[in-house]
Amino acid sequence: MSETPIPYAGGRNGPTRILQLHTRRGVIAKAGVTVGIDGAHYHQRWGRAAFEIPADKPVHVAVSQGGGQIGVAATVLAPEQPSELEYRGPAALYLSGAIGAPGTVKQRGCLLQLAIFALVPLLALALVMVIGVLLSR
Repeated sequence: MSETPIPYAGGRNGPTRILQLHTRRGVIAKAGVTVGIDGAHYHQRWGRAAFEIPADKPVHVAVSQGGGQIGVAATVLAPEQPSELEYRGPAALYLSGAIGAPGTVKQRGCLLQLAIFALVPLLALALVMVIGVLLSR
């Protein structure tokens, strides 16, 4: 976790609060994430980070991998919402990530990955059996 919060890039003089962001890897993940706070981008390691954000206006928060093209997820954090978010990377890099309140975020693509890993061996076995039947004639 960041010891000190990353300052808000918007240069505000109004009230601020601290956004606690916890990023979790998907099944397949890039080395780190890019966090966007109201258009300012920060390259971060996986885990916890703290960001200073305005307390009196909505804030756009986006998280992605691979320079902003993989596992993209975004939300708008309203002033009345708790300032803690969780990002979960997808199970496959071509899917979007998920962002929301901690404990409510599910990893996208797990069933797809399971289907791929389960079906490939079954299809290979079926192919071997078909070839075996054809060769025995």
